[in-house]
Amino acid sequence: MTTSEIKVEVIHKETIKPSSPTPRHFKTLKLSVFDQIASDLYVPLLFFYRRHNSSVPSAEIFNILKTSLSKTLTLFYPWAGQFQYNDSIGCNDRGAEFLEAQVNCPISNILDNPDAHQMLFKQLLPAEHMGLAIAAGSGNLILVQASFFECCGVAIGASICHKVADAITGSTFINTWAAFAFGSSVVSSTTTGDHQEVVKFPAPKIFGVPASLFPPLDFLNTHHPVVEYAKEKCMTRRFLFGASEITALKSKSASSTVPNPSCVEVVSALVWK
Repeated sequence: MTTSEIKVEVIHKETIKPSSPTPRHFKTLKLSVFDQIASDLYVPLLFFYRRHNSSVPSAEIFNILKTSLSKTLTLFYPWAGQFQYNDSIGCNDRGAEFLEAQVNCPISNILDNPDAHQMLFKQLLPAEHMGLAIAAGSGNLILVQASFFECCGVAIGASICHKVADAITGSTFINTWAAFAFGSSVVSSTTTGDHQEVVKFPAPKIFGVPASLFPPLDFLNTHHPVVEYAKEKCMTRRFLFGASEITALKSKSASSTVPNPSCVEVVSALVWK
């Protein structure tokens, strides 16, 4: 099957809200001045999984992803809100848009094909399907898509607004979501109990720390983007690394301080070199 014959069809869409409502005293989150001047473009994340257990139906996996995402949004409550002008986020539990899609080929047709077209990968990202490929604006701050392939594969794509997430918070969000999906319990020291279910937030005050150190500026509080994103000037490239290449990179990268570098570490180091 050629890449032009591969189709990604969205079959379901719904809004996933936090599993517990955000406490009243966390309803507004001020942006820092650096957040104000940051672009509100969606940062794409795309993960591929080869499923070895075909006995678990896709519907069950989708429900697990939804439930665990709902729990994760309770901890990352600003991400379930929306912008209030360009100086704050209204943490109103608006939620995240979650799309379910079907792909008419095995996952190997994409992962093992070095000529797979970039447009195909874009179809696995929710922002593209919703016509929000560039900026979050007044929409959801996070969009998610689970695309199920023939013969037990799944791709999970996320489009996260850059104003609310950098690489570290994005990684923490994904890891927390994965932990909930695997049935882990995520708790921390700060407890709020002004609603029926007691929720333990992971140090919620940390979300407001940047604004307390670098408060927003009034003249940047505008409906118009402070930074324009020229999409036509951006370019996307795909790099494929085989098992032998990864092994060679690990061998060359090993040192006394990092004797056993991971696959991600050696590839990231090479790309960023």
